[in-house]
Amino acid sequence: MVDQTVLIVGVASFQGFHLARRLLQEGFDVVGIDDEGRHKTRIAKQRLYVLTHPQFQLIRTTLANKTVMRSILKRHEPSHIILCSTRTVDDPLERYELMKRYIALHTTRVSLESFITFDLPVKEVSEEDPAIHLFTEDVFGPWDDASTLVSKAIVAVDRGVRLSGYYATDIINVSYIDDVVESVVRLLRLVQTGLSPVGYFQIPASDYVTVQTLLSDIGHILNKSAKTSLPMRTSVLRQSNIPTLDTLVGFSPSTSLFEGLEQVVDWYISYKNMMKEGIK
Repeated sequence: MVDQTVLIVGVASFQGFHLARRLLQEGFDVVGIDDEGRHKTRIAKQRLYVLTHPQFQLIRTTLANKTVMRSILKRHEPSHIILCSTRTVDDPLERYELMKRYIALHTTRVSLESFITFDLPVKEVSEEDPAIHLFTEDVFGPWDDASTLVSKAIVAVDRGVRLSGYYATDIINVSYIDDVVESVVRLLRLVQTGLSPVGYFQIPASDYVTVQTLLSDIGHILNKSAKTSLPMRTSVLRQSNIPTLDTLVGFSPSTSLFEGLEQVVDWYISYKNMMKEGIK
C-alpha cells in the first residue's frame, strides 16, 4: 500500500502531536502546521521539540496566512488533511472555513482523499462539505494539557490537595489517546482502499468511571492517599446518537482507565523531574 503525505493542522495540540508520531511510525510523510503564538502553552511548544523525524516537516504559520497556506498545499500535495482541535483557539469554525477554502482551491489541481476534523461544533454536512467529522470523549494520555480533568487530578493527588470544581459522582467517558490514534490510522488505511466515508462519527469511550474512581486509581498508582471526599450529586452518563467509528474501521477503544493512567503517571513523573532539572 502506497504511503502518502498527511497535513496536520494544529500539530502542537495534544491530538495532533500523538497523531503525527504514530503516522510517522506507519510510514506516512507528515507536514505539521502550527505556530508559537502568545496563546501557546509551554507543553504545546515542548511537543514540537519532541517531534523530530526525517519524514516530518514543521511549518510555523497560521491558517490566516493565505500565501503560505497555498504554497504548502501546492508544494506538498497532501493526500489527507487533519484539522485538530485546540483548547486555545477562539473560533474553531473560522479555522474550519478557512481550511475548506484552501482545499477547494487545492482540489482543482490535485485530488484529496480525506479531510478529517476533530470535535468541531458543526451542525450539518452537505455535498459541498465532504469531510469526516470525528468526535471524541474525555481523551487523556502523556503530554496532555494541564487544564484537563485527568491532568488536574494527577497533580492534586501528587500534591496532597483536594480536586476542586468537580463532584465525586460525576461520570467521565474516558478514551486513551493511543486508542483514538489507532482509530484514525485505521480510518486512513480504509480511505486508501478507495472507500470515502463522510459525515459525523463518534470515537467511543473505552471506560466509564466516576471522578472518585479516577482519584482513587491515581492514588493507588502514585502510592499516595487521594482526597476523594468531594461533594456529590446525581449524575447521568453522557450518551450520543452519532454513529460510532468502530463499526466502520473494525476497532473499538479498549484501554481501561487504570491501564491508561499507569502510562500517564509514569510520563508525569519523568516530566516533573525533567522540569525540576530546568529543561524547558
